[in-house]
Amino acid sequence: MPISKPHSSLGANNSGSCSSLVQYLDKENQELEKKIQTSDSISKIALYEKRKQHFFDAASDQVSLISVIDKIDNNRKKLGKKDAKYYAPTISFSQKELAHLSEMAAGRKVESVWDFSNKEYLKFNKLIRDYGRIVMDEYAGNFNRQNRGLNVGKDLVYFGKIEHFRKFKGNDKEVKNELFQSGDYKPGLNSHIHIIVSRKDKTQKMKLSPVANERSKDRMIGKNKYHVGFDRTKWIKKNEKAFDDFFKYQRQELEKFEVQNILKNGSPKEKDQIKQRLEKLSEKRDINRRRNFTMRR
Repeated sequence: MPISKPHSSLGANNSGSCSSLVQYLDKENQELEKKIQTSDSISKIALYEKRKQHFFDAASDQVSLISVIDKIDNNRKKLGKKDAKYYAPTISFSQKELAHLSEMAAGRKVESVWDFSNKEYLKFNKLIRDYGRIVMDEYAGNFNRQNRGLNVGKDLVYFGKIEHFRKFKGNDKEVKNELFQSGDYKPGLNSHIHIIVSRKDKTQKMKLSPVANERSKDRMIGKNKYHVGFDRTKWIKKNEKAFDDFFKYQRQELEKFEVQNILKNGSPKEKDQIKQRLEKLSEKRDINRRRNFTMRR
C-alpha cells in the first residue's frame, strides 16, 4: 500500500521557517551537481542535469526553492510564535507498486532509476507527481471544510519533491549485519515524495492540522454546525484506492492497508479471521493455477 505519513519533521522545527527543510530536500540535486562538477564527460553532465528534480505544486511542475520558502513562510497569518507553521507528509511506495509504475513508464522491468532512458524517466516522474497531486486533493477533502471552500489541493499552499534514493542508516539490519555501511545507497527502486504543506489554507482563514486528536466529528460554532477533523486512517484508505484506480493496479489482499492494519493492531479474533480469509484465497489461487495448467497441456 502507498504509505501516507501525515506528518514528519525530518529533523526540522516546524514552528519556524521552512528554509532548512527545503534545503535538505534539495540534497539529491546537490549530489547531482557534485557529479557534474567532477565529470569530464559531456554526455554524463547532460544526463545528471536532466535527472534533477524541481518542487511541484497543484499547478506547476517547476517551482524554485526560493518560491517554496517564500510562499510557505508568508502563509502564516495569525499563527502564534510556537504554533506549527507547516507539516511535512511523506508518500512512500512498496516495491510492487514501484515495479508497476516503472513498467508503465518503460514497458519493461526496471531495476534502478538509472536504467530509464530520459524519456522514460520523465514519464515515471509524471506518474508519481500526478499521484502526489491526487493525494493532496484527498488531504484537503479530508478536513471536511468543503462548506468553507476547502475542496482540493489547489486550495492549499503545498509543494512536493520527488526523491529516488534512500540511504542505509546505522540502525538498519543490513548495516548491523555488515552487508552495507551506513550512508550506502539502498539497491532497487526507492522513489518517494516529500511534501511541505502550510498549516493555513490559501486564504489564510483556516488552521489545518493532520495530527490533531480530533479526527472526525460535528462541532457547533455559534449557531452553525460544522463537520471537522482529519481522519488519518480514512486518508490512507482513500490514497490506496486512488492509486489502484488511477494506475489500474490489481492489489493483492495481503497488500491492503486494512488487512495489514488488522494483522498489526487487531484483536486476536480479528487477526484469526484475516488469516483464515488469506488461506482460503491462497487455496483458491492454487486451484485456479492447477486448472489453467491442465487446460494448457
